[in-house]
Amino acid sequence: MRKQTKIAALISAAAVLSVGGAMTAFAATGWQQENGTWVYYNRNEEKVTETWQKSGDYWFYLDDKGEMATDSLIDDNSDTYYVDVNGVMVTNRWVAVDNENAGEENEPNQWWYYFGANGKAYKRSDSATGDVSLKTINGKKYTFNTDGKMQYGWVKDGETQHDENAWQDAEYYFGDENDGSMTEGWKEIAIKDDQAAELQPGDNYWDQDQTRWFYFKASGKKEKKQTGKTINGRKYGFDEYGRMNAGWFTTATASNTPAKDGGSQGIATYSNSFLYYSTPEDGARSTKGWFKVTPGYYLQRDKYEDGSDYWYYSDGNGKLAVNEIKTVNGKKYAFDNYGRMISGFVVLQMEGNTLGSGYSSKKIVQKVDSDGTYDTSDNYNKFVKANDSLFTSGELKAYFFGGSDDGSMKTGKQTVELDSEKYTFEFAKNGSNKGAGINGMEDHKFYVGGKLTTADADNKIEIVVLNSSNKLVAKLSVEDALLAYGNGGVQHFKSNGDLDYTEYKFTGLPTGTKAYVVNTTGAMIKSGTKKDGDDYKVKTSNYTVDYVRLEE
Repeated sequence: MRKQTKIAALISAAAVLSVGGAMTAFAATGWQQENGTWVYYNRNEEKVTETWQKSGDYWFYLDDKGEMATDSLIDDNSDTYYVDVNGVMVTNRWVAVDNENAGEENEPNQWWYYFGANGKAYKRSDSATGDVSLKTINGKKYTFNTDGKMQYGWVKDGETQHDENAWQDAEYYFGDENDGSMTEGWKEIAIKDDQAAELQPGDNYWDQDQTRWFYFKASGKKEKKQTGKTINGRKYGFDEYGRMNAGWFTTATASNTPAKDGGSQGIATYSNSFLYYSTPEDGARSTKGWFKVTPGYYLQRDKYEDGSDYWYYSDGNGKLAVNEIKTVNGKKYAFDNYGRMISGFVVLQMEGNTLGSGYSSKKIVQKVDSDGTYDTSDNYNKFVKANDSLFTSGELKAYFFGGSDDGSMKTGKQTVELDSEKYTFEFAKNGSNKGAGINGMEDHKFYVGGKLTTADADNKIEIVVLNSSNKLVAKLSVEDALLAYGNGGVQHFKSNGDLDYTEYKFTGLPTGTKAYVVNTTGAMIKSGTKKDGDDYKVKTSNYTVDYVRLEE
């Protein structure tokens, strides 16, 4: 709100007449009019100078020539007063005084003063400490320097700050040169930031010339709480200089290189330091909920430059979920080391359980890169076999999450696509390993890292050899199994002496292992005989292989 218009503190016409009447005094003493101005003679008939003289209810000032001062500031000892065009001392009023330095850099056209009930200008004491000395006038707060001039804009150490970094150094903001009331609550202020390009290169939020929101507390100090402040039911954050945060923000040392190159990007603790806020015009923090945005330059530079959007989830403190499996609204989701929601089929390296009962923690060490690892069925089979002990212990687990806009953990029987081919997987439905791919036998089907073991279509059936813990030892065609474990075969002849068939038994199986037969659906054959693509007949009972016959 603007001040009252510039005043000459004119008193009413009746008052002027009253003053004039009081001045038609006694000859040689009191008020006299000389050469168009008023003077005052004391009882010794001496013209008084540099003093105040009262007439009626009003005070007047006689200057060093003894003439009544008008429309001017009066410095009397350490106090400053103002007399209007009638010479009357101004009280309880704002007065705008032309600035003799107007036109020079950072100089206003006029200075505002406020004169209290005793006529003295409000001033900051020479011995005052702190940035401001507040005075309340008509319900608003103002600050004045030691000369009584109302200060405005950014104020520090009792004076208006004009340098480009004033918004960084000063705590208080007092409006413009014609307002000057202390700012409380939200205020949008134009600033210049020479370091903008270094802080967030490429992000148009952070041009050198910025218009940014600040929030000033009831004390007048700007809010700088970086962890977030609730204002009108919404969460906001502010940087070290009081600017309302927008977009991605972290208090950690900024890095724009991946961890593998000696930087911070991709390190979970670094990613977890990031908070996400809305636009510079809004700024309310994304708190305890989902949001889909492009990663920040310092969070994940390559994806920032790609302009790719990802889903993120932050908790009640605005912190990102990073490298963990988290339950949200009754569903489970996984987040990688950048805080991005994981989707599709993945293998995750899990954090060890300190109780020694395997790797059932919800904390993720890292998402295993799929390229050359599980991008095809063959690669996946080789990968699981090579890391069987890690899958067995639970350090490595296969999971299947929904699509890019779903992401929820899937359990039970699922169809997973690897290199455009579809395969059946089974993921645990409950327990500490919920969602993890089953590794071993379940319901007389065998799974390797969740992937159902099936016979190739050409083979029709295949031999699966499991150890005593039902872990895979080998998966072979019947012929290859005979070469590996067979007894060389026992020939059987017909009554006419012709060869009827050759019977093989798996006498070469390692101790503790058993041989099973699986068909193309992944089902294990409980009992009976089944023929493969090479005319080998395999006889099973109670799921295990009795013998293999090759008929002539």
